[in-house]
This record gives sequence, C-alpha cells and structure tokens, in this order.
Amino acid sequence: MITRLTQLARLLLTTGGFLFFYVGAVLLSWLLLPLLRRRGGTPAERSALSRRLVGAGFRLFHDYLRVMQLVRFDPRELAPRLPPGKFVFVANHPTLVDVTALIAAQVDTTCVVKGRLFRSAALGRLLRYCWHIDGGGSRLAGGDGVVPAGVQRLAAGVPVLIFPEGSRSPEGGLRSFKRGAFEIACRAEATVVPLFITCSPAVLAKEAPWYRVPPTVPRLQVIVLPRMDPTSWQGDSRAMAKDARAGYLRLLAGEELGQWQPTQPARRDDTSQTGGRKP
Repeated sequence: MITRLTQLARLLLTTGGFLFFYVGAVLLSWLLLPLLRRRGGTPAERSALSRRLVGAGFRLFHDYLRVMQLVRFDPRELAPRLPPGKFVFVANHPTLVDVTALIAAQVDTTCVVKGRLFRSAALGRLLRYCWHIDGGGSRLAGGDGVVPAGVQRLAAGVPVLIFPEGSRSPEGGLRSFKRGAFEIACRAEATVVPLFITCSPAVLAKEAPWYRVPPTVPRLQVIVLPRMDPTSWQGDSRAMAKDARAGYLRLLAGEELGQWQPTQPARRDDTSQTGGRKP
C-alpha cells in the first residue's frame, strides 16, 4: 500500500512523464528528425532511421516509467520474443502506453494511428517521418486507405501493428474487432502475430483518469501468442477477426494461455464451401 505522500509523489512523477514524452516528441518532430533527413539516402532508409531514433526515445520513456516506479515494463526483455519481418501484429489495448511499449521493443514497426494525431503539431510530423499509417477517423483499422497502406508496408518488409478495437479496451474487457488488420494479412499473405497485453493493477485505462494512482506499482506484461496463418481461414478476414477476438475473450476470462485456440475448423469448412473470402 502507499501513503498519501507517496501517492502525491507518484502523481507528480506521472505528470513529469507526460511532459517528458511530449517535449521529446516535439524535439524529435521539429528538430532531430528534420536534421536526420538531410543526411540523404532513399525514402525507405530515412524512414527506417527515423523509426530507430523514435524507438530509442520510447525506450527512454519506459526507462523513466520503470525507474520511477510508475509502470514496470522493460522493452528489452520483450524484444527477443518478437519476430522481425513480414508480420501483422495485433493486440488488445488496455493502457495508454501500449503503443510506446511495443514500438520500444520492436522499433522497426509501423502502426495504424488515429487521424487526429497525424494532424497534431506535436506528433504529426514524427508519425509521417516514421511512415506510420493514418487510420482516419472512427473507422480506425477498417478504413479504405488503411488496408492498401498496410499491404504496402509489408511489401517493403516492415511489420505493421494494429489494435483491432480501434481504441483502448474497456477495463477488463474487449471491444468488437475491426477486420482491417486481418484483411491486410490476407491480401499480403502475411502471418498475424497476436499479442496479449495485461496491466495489473490497471493504470492509464480508458475509464481511469491519468491522475488515478493505483495502490501498488503496475506491471505491464506482453505475451506473444501462437501465430495465425490466413490460409487456415481460407483468406476470410471476418472469420479471422471473430476467432481472434473469441480467443482474447477466453484469456481475459482466465483460461490458460495454452488454451489459446482462435481457429475453429467448422467455420473454416463452411467458408471454404462458399468460395473463400467473404465480400
């Protein structure tokens, strides 16, 4: 348990963490990344270099959170467990720092980001320099421009990270899954790597204000689940999204990780009889 004085100190440190993040983002967007792009190279090389620099900044951010006992998570421990290359990463989204945590671990990754962030002064240029994907408005991860953009990134050998819910998960639950991530995988013939994120006690959740300090230091965990091959679903992205969500719900209900079985043969058989992918 924490005392009132400790709670106040952690609240001030949390405020400092947000300031650290946004000041760093502005410096990267308006000073460091523009200078970096003057070094020349191909657009792909400049984007990759930008992602590495931003990923290093995200690692520093999580080092701050860990050292200050705000959130226990070390991206260096997760990095060896994440495969590089032509993959679509999908994950549930319980906290505000899920994106920074995953990119800090796998820096050469592009992510689908809400359109309002692409237009923001602090983050817009940074996101474009790193070749992230504009998710548009409310149809995040399901908009018409997201799928071809994701396929393009995968064709260039850059993995894509998408949160299929399109927003942070409700505390202890899950929103409906949009099929964009799975459609990208089907069209690009890429494997989906599901990630299961937990944070206990809950912090920086959708329903929780950022200034709510939990009674103990939260621990953020990322578990890499067995991969999903689109061919097992006959290229049916709707069925993939539905089965993946069902698998996450079972994990959230307390089932063992070894029981992660998003594949349901009956549905695949039905799909194959109707000619594969649904319109």
